[in-house]
Amino acid sequence: MYLSMIQQRSRLLASGLSISLLVAAGVGCSNSTTTNNSNGSSGVSCTPPPSSLPSFSVPQGPPAITGGFGYAVKTSSHKVVWYKVESSGVLTSRGEICAGFQPTFIAANSTRKLAYVTNFSSDTVSAYTIGTDGALAALGSPVPAGNGPASINVDWTRNLVYVTNFESDSISVYEIDSSNGTLTRVQDLQTGLGPDAIAGDSTGKFVYVASFKSDTLSVYRVNEATRRLDTTPIATYNVRLRGENGPNALTITGSFLYVTSEESDTVSAYSIKTTGELESLGGPLSTGNGPEGVTVDTTGKFAYVADGQADTISIYTIGANGVLQAPRVSISTLPARDPEGIMMDSVTNTIFVVNRETNDVSAYKISDATTGALALLGHFPL
Repeated sequence: MYLSMIQQRSRLLASGLSISLLVAAGVGCSNSTTTNNSNGSSGVSCTPPPSSLPSFSVPQGPPAITGGFGYAVKTSSHKVVWYKVESSGVLTSRGEICAGFQPTFIAANSTRKLAYVTNFSSDTVSAYTIGTDGALAALGSPVPAGNGPASINVDWTRNLVYVTNFESDSISVYEIDSSNGTLTRVQDLQTGLGPDAIAGDSTGKFVYVASFKSDTLSVYRVNEATRRLDTTPIATYNVRLRGENGPNALTITGSFLYVTSEESDTVSAYSIKTTGELESLGGPLSTGNGPEGVTVDTTGKFAYVADGQADTISIYTIGANGVLQAPRVSISTLPARDPEGIMMDSVTNTIFVVNRETNDVSAYKISDATTGALALLGHFPL
């Protein structure tokens, strides 16, 4: 994914190069386009100067599915796209809007009618309102983040937003104005090197950060009185000691945490204690090459890993105690290439995967409740 340490990476930047070529050719987009002509100007350009783009592939997170609509970032053209999600899981394209440069992750909530997007090369977070038709409209100007905001997690109950800043090795915390949804940046704190993924537990008391460069998992307590993260983590785990290198994606399901490590081609499971600390549930399991994302199905029986460099999805059975069980089964994502962000929609029971190189979203159904096998529903353009 990242080429800050170019000599150590096996995948060079095909997609980042294509972005630069598009910009050099003057390719851009209007501020907003929708199939139903609703307004949604973002107030930003879709054509950044080439000098503003890094020479490596930034992360591309999973779609956000909420209220019958789906939202995904299109990193290569600096946009957010949205879809109508049919009851079958099929996606029907509805529109798009310009984001900041190289958007990476999106979080959305149909009840709150809000969406937030991290923009890696603009060092900002964009806010949007969600219309009754699912369309996005810019909510004020993007707010500053640290350098290279890579991922986002929102505690919608407590009106708190957490953003990892890959290049400045930090976390930014924002408060959501409950009256209008705007963001106020209230805290910045240093964390591991190259923080790449962030997630909060179900209680809202703890936040977990995977740092790609330092090969660490850090646990932070949310101070209920100050509404800030304690500056010193409860614990920091060096996953390199377990043979895991480049932790880059994580998901939390109940009291279990699952994390992929891109450089070691592995996925691991942890139990979350009541103190917020993590307990390993066995050694890491092998994935396909370059895992980029992980999700768990709605029953908690299966884990799915998007193997970006292998163009596969790895499938694992989860035991009653949260342990991942071998053997791994994999399916090809071809003709879709470079699967990255992956998530399970509990309403339509559909797994959605964003594919970087082919600029599309794949949808899968679980075809076998015993093995977790997947059947392709379709590929849908970003």
